[in-house]
Amino acid sequence: MTIRDLVRPLEAWAFLDPAGEWLSAKVNALLGDGPAKTVLSGTLLGHPLHPALTDLPIGALTAATIMDVLGGDAGGSTADALTVLGLLSVAPTALSGASDWADTVDAERRLGLIHALANAGSSALYLAALVSRRGGNRGVARVFSLAGLGVLATSAYIGGHLVFGRGVGVDHNVFEEAPGDWTRVAREGDLAPDKPLLASAAGYGVLLYSHAGTVHAIAARCTHAGGPLDEGEVDDDLCVTCPWHGSRFRLADGSVVRGPATAPQPVFEVQIVEGNIEVRLRQG
Repeated sequence: MTIRDLVRPLEAWAFLDPAGEWLSAKVNALLGDGPAKTVLSGTLLGHPLHPALTDLPIGALTAATIMDVLGGDAGGSTADALTVLGLLSVAPTALSGASDWADTVDAERRLGLIHALANAGSSALYLAALVSRRGGNRGVARVFSLAGLGVLATSAYIGGHLVFGRGVGVDHNVFEEAPGDWTRVAREGDLAPDKPLLASAAGYGVLLYSHAGTVHAIAARCTHAGGPLDEGEVDDDLCVTCPWHGSRFRLADGSVVRGPATAPQPVFEVQIVEGNIEVRLRQG
């Protein structure tokens, strides 16, 4: 048995669903689908923001525990400073994580809620360690600090499982091979002007859209969470909005106009040969 085997049963804790649904609705209502969501998602970075922010609280709080255990009496002030730094950095880290979590469902939502609760518990233990240390009780502070580190490590493992075991935050198109050679996907007559069409390029979903005589083609599966872009709306700027979480992509080049998506859509070159629409993956 591995640690992963211990985590998997948590995915079936359906009793968490009512709380998860209520809280995710509150987070989505708070953030909306505007600039705040885009920034917290990491769209401007091209990668999710939350994993990058976790390094500071984990590093600072872990170092605080080390100073508590090995630093002796002289290490108390350093442990205090590191604990304060770690706890202050929890807020933006948690906010970015909540933004990502609000877009999950089912097992991922349950694990994310457990992850958040564990982080809150760890922060409470480190705060208790800080208060005990400032009160001159180093022995109790060490106990709280070690307990906080244990809960923090557990939470970090669950966070890693969400990414590497459940695929939260990864590009949902990265493991699908798009055709690099010209591939027939539809007849020209199948594509009505200004109306999205889902086509298949050797099994790879492609969104076709014709406007003013130009045919655009991008991957039909949203990079953020796999949503069906062919069911989304295309606006006057020729950008398509994912119907699941509101990510917005430019049809001309697949670039992300608005998060929560961080990775652009694969985009295709298009040619029409004898009435057949053919596509191939655009390189570079």
